[in-house]
Parts: sequence; structure tokens; C-alpha cells
Amino acid sequence: MKQYLSTVLAIFFVSSFLSWSSPVSVLTYHNDGARTGQNLNETVLTPANVNSNTFAKLFSYNVDGYVYAQPLYVAGMEIPGRGTHNVLFIATEHNTLYAFDADSNLWATNGLLWKVNFGVSAVTPNADFGTRYNNGQYTDIVPEVGITATPVIDPIAGTIFLDAFTHEGSAYVHRIHALNITNGLERANSPVVVSGSVAGVGVGTSGGRVSFVPMQHNVRSAITMANGILYVTFTSFADTNPYHGWIMGYDPVTLQQRTNYMFNTTPNSTIAAYGANAGEGGIWMGGGGLAVDASSNLFFMVGNAPFTATNNSGGTEYGDSFMKLGTASGLSVADYFTPFNQSGLSTNDTDLGSGGVMLLPDQPGNTPHLLVGAGKEGKIYLLNRDQMTTNNTHHNAGGTTDPVLQTIASQIGRSGGTPTYYNGRVYYGGWNSSLRAFAVAGGLLSTTPVLTASRSLAFPGATPSISANGANNGIVWIISYTNTSIAAPGVLVAYNATNLATELYNSAQAAANRDRITNCVKCASPIVANGKVYAGGKYSVAVFGLNDPSLLWRTFHFGSNATNSSVSGDFADPDNDGALNLLEYAVGSDPTTPGNGKILNASFSGPDFVVTFNRNASATDIGYSVETSPDLSAWSAAINYASASGWVPVTGGSATESVPSGVPPDQSVSVTVDLGPPSANSLFVRLRVHR
Repeated sequence: MKQYLSTVLAIFFVSSFLSWSSPVSVLTYHNDGARTGQNLNETVLTPANVNSNTFAKLFSYNVDGYVYAQPLYVAGMEIPGRGTHNVLFIATEHNTLYAFDADSNLWATNGLLWKVNFGVSAVTPNADFGTRYNNGQYTDIVPEVGITATPVIDPIAGTIFLDAFTHEGSAYVHRIHALNITNGLERANSPVVVSGSVAGVGVGTSGGRVSFVPMQHNVRSAITMANGILYVTFTSFADTNPYHGWIMGYDPVTLQQRTNYMFNTTPNSTIAAYGANAGEGGIWMGGGGLAVDASSNLFFMVGNAPFTATNNSGGTEYGDSFMKLGTASGLSVADYFTPFNQSGLSTNDTDLGSGGVMLLPDQPGNTPHLLVGAGKEGKIYLLNRDQMTTNNTHHNAGGTTDPVLQTIASQIGRSGGTPTYYNGRVYYGGWNSSLRAFAVAGGLLSTTPVLTASRSLAFPGATPSISANGANNGIVWIISYTNTSIAAPGVLVAYNATNLATELYNSAQAAANRDRITNCVKCASPIVANGKVYAGGKYSVAVFGLNDPSLLWRTFHFGSNATNSSVSGDFADPDNDGALNLLEYAVGSDPTTPGNGKILNASFSGPDFVVTFNRNASATDIGYSVETSPDLSAWSAAINYASASGWVPVTGGSATESVPSGVPPDQSVSVTVDLGPPSANSLFVRLRVHR
């Protein structure tokens, strides 16, 4: 049976917007500079409502290429001429950046707010670059290479930064772009071509300088913004020499390289000393980003390469090492640690740098500043960020142990992603293993997992993300591969953060492929923001959330009372302002704050009688009817609204709507209904809403 409420002209209140927590934005890889992957302000999604009955894929956005870059998200953004939207940013290997409405694909242009293409991508497989394996054909990223690294957003400047790789005639070019997030237009001084050199005598040297060669390098790690400097890192295409690991620092306004802000991991590695594999030392980290501490130091891991920096020997080659760079007056090595078995790691392609690093939140005790990372060997390293090694013994050459806080072997398979942290636990999703959690206590990790999931993870494992409301309602999210293959559809999986043994939800559970997502790409990481989960893959990004918009609204406003009908039911009035919850939901007002004023406004526009009111654009389960009566007795519908059909005249009248304001679940549009000239001496109007 339908539930109805109506209001006659002007009897209730003015709508008000959200009265509590600000919406969450995701502006960088894994949520923050520490790369913890945690959103601790998620008030909608809980272990109680994330299940296949109430949680589902809401819709998908199709895009023109593979999505290797993690999605980014800006809440409550004003788009010129389009109103206020939560905006989802998607970058593709076809060199296109999209800005979508993050909550609905029902707006004009099906949710697309703007898009920009940055030029011709590099079609793959090809024999121009990355030819070391696969019979001289580059096949790691197919069918093209364009934007691979996760961009970064400066919310104060309103700018998004990215690297685009283009094929121009016989040349290949990297460019840094800075775009206005509201319209996609290039900022002044953008773009700039990536170039540079450092002093050195290593492979690729000319005149005592090692120069950056665009065709030999790709940006795999996320773009990073730290203390007003934009950092871009480089690695190789499929280990194809000659290449090096690079970090380049740019002024985010002028896009000019900052003086002394360029670092090369292997500037003096020569073919004479190291043979055909001289150089190398790429910064991969499974798509992870440079981690940044409160002093703007940069932390990262290096891939396979020679190592010559034994215990302050003056060497400059940092293969398979944890690095800490100071940034006060340029990039300089502040500290480092290299495993005792570095040579074997490099020779056997079990490089340390396949996974990302994470800085733990400050811990109690004598070592508050911890860093964790792991690579292909699958050994977890826990380091003191203030002094990475005992007595600064950076490399225990010839030894069998490492002088760091802790190493844990053979517990996570192999690492090709970034861990996450929540409530005193570190979560790893290694391949040939499963999602596992290690407790943090006394400045150390538990030596075995305290929580273990049953789902087996294929190459390259998973990068987990966390959603929680502070210390409560923690959920761990991953994208897993079906059939142990990235060529198959991915599976979005949710676990209770305190119990990995049982899955709360996975996108393969529902019948008839209801929640099926696209095929996977390597190292994909989901993001969670404001009651929705976003998962990218091949030619698509899927949007998940509560499949009942009313439940979303009730959960947002009433939290744990979302299913308590005496508080959140349609006919409850918890703020005692005379407006029942169903009506507050329909017009997008706050049911926890008393209103004072009116819902309907009436006026004349020339001879026409016009009424205006707000419609909650997120309330897709609500119908609206503007009804008229000459005597308050007999009512007839003038015009009706349903989500599927829009405004449809019945006995007369026309409706127009403004651009949206506010954000879901209270995103509203102002509706103006023109009823034409009155045909009687008196006319009464009411707004009727129903499910």
C-alpha cells in the first residue's frame, strides 16, 4: 500500500542541510600521505547493511580505456552551470580524464560532467619499448599505455595533476598536466614536457650527465603532493634497459622543476661494472605512492638494481632498498635500509620494490614512528622511521639477519600492493595467499596473522581499503580476481575488519550477475566515500551502495536508529517540527533539526500562478504530485513526477528544475511548477508525496 503525505501551500518549514559530519573526499592514493588506505568518517556503510540484500552495484560508467589509476573523489563540488555534485575522477590508459557525478548517472549527459583527452596513447603490444621479455613485445599493459599512475588533487587550488604518456610520430613523450577540477581546463603553464638529468657516469650517460629518456620510462607509482611540491616517479617498461628510478619535484603553480629536487636511484651504475642490467632501480610499488611524514620526508622502496651504498661508503646505487629522502632544501638521502640478501633478490627478480610502503599512525612507546613494507619475497619489514637500522648498519653485508625492528617471513605470500591499517592491525593481501591481519603492539607486529581470510588471492594480490566510523563499523574492501586470472571479471569483496573468516559481501553472490563488475587490471584498489564504493577495471568503473535510497537517507541521518521505526520511520517526527520523516526525505531536509517556514511557495508570474518547492534528487523511490482544488474538498492532480518518467502534466501545468545543490542523500533541486492562469476565484494547491 502506498504511503502519502501532503502539504497545502505553506504550513511547515524551510529545508536545511546536513547538520553533522562533513562529506569525505579522496584526493590521493590510499586516502592520505601515509598511504593507510583508511576512511574513518564513513557513517553509512556498516557490517550490518553491507550484504547482498541491501548492498549492490547501483550502476557503472563506461570509459574509453583500462583504469589502472585509483579513482579520486571530491565531495560537494560546484560545477559551473551544473550545480553541486560529489565528483568521481577516472583516468584511463586511453589518456582521458573523466569527471562523473559520483552518485547518479541520471543527470544530463548520463552523469558525465566533463572529460578531457591528452593525446594519442602508445598502442601495445609493440617493439618500441619494453622489449626485454615476450619475444621483444611489450605486453604488460595492453592494449595501450596512457595515464597509468593515480593523479593527485590539490583541493585548495582546485587542481588535479597527472602524467600522460603520448605517442607522437616516432617519439614518445611524458607530460605533466594541471587541470581545473570544475571544468577540465588546463591551468596556466600546463602542460609541461618531462625532461631532466643528474650528474653520473652510469648507463645512458653523456657528458657526465644521466638523462631521462621518456620511451624507457613509465609512471607506475602514484603522483604525490607534499609541502607544496608535486612529485612524479618513474620506473621502466618491463625491466627493459637502460632505465633508472627517478623522482622529480615540480612547483605546482609554474610546473617548473624545483632546483635540487631530482633524485636518481642508480646514477653511477655502469655496464662495465654490472653488465647488461646496469642501472635499473625503478620505483614500482604496485601503483602505491611515495609515503610522506609530518616533516615532509619521502619514503619508498626501490626495485631490482645494483647496490653500492654499503654503510655510508659513498655509493649511490640503491637497488632493493627502503629509502628516506629529506626535502628541506632539495632531495637528499636521509636514511636507508637494504636487506642482507639484496644481491639474491635482484638476481632472482624477487625485488623488494614490487609492493608499497605505509606509515603507521604514531604508536605508544619508544618507537612511535613505524614504517611497513614487503616485496616479492613476501617478507614483511617493520622499520623505525627515525632510525631505520641499529647503529645505522644500513646493510648487513654477508650476514643472515637484518638490523631492523622486525622481519616476518612466509606469512603473506608475495606482495604486489600496499597494506592498510585500522585499529591496531596491519592488513596485507599478498598473492598465493589471502587477506591477513597482523596486530600491532609494543612497537612490533604479531609474528603470525591474528585474522585470516579464506579467499585465495591470485597475482598480484590485492590492495585493501578500510571504511569505518572512527573505531566502529570497520570494513575491509578488496578487489579480487576470479579464476585466478586478471582476464576474468573482478570481485569486490567486503570483510568485517574484526573477522576475516566470513565475507560480508562479494559482487559474485547475487543471482543473474546483478553485481558483476568488469575484468580486472593489476593492482586495482577500491575507494569508499559517503556511502558508496568505487571499483575500476577494464573500460569501466562500478558504483556500489545501499540499494534502498530511503535506507541510505535514514542511515545517514539516524545512524544506529536507521531501522528503529519510532525514530526513523516514515511517520515519525524526531525533531518535533510537524514535518514527518517521509516529507523531510522527499524535500531533502534534515529530520534531526527543527524547521521553521514553509515547503511550498506561491506567487504570480504575470497571469500565471506559480509554486516552488524542493525535490530530493536522491529520493528516487518517491513520487510527487502537485494537486489543485477550488474548495479544499475535491482535489485533482495537475502534474506528477516519478523517477522513471520525470514531470508529466495531468490536467495542466509545466515544471522546470534548477541545477542541484547540496550533496546526497540530501541533494535537492528547486522545482518551479507553472499552473497557468487560475480558472476560478480561489485556488488551493498542495504537494503530495508517496512511495
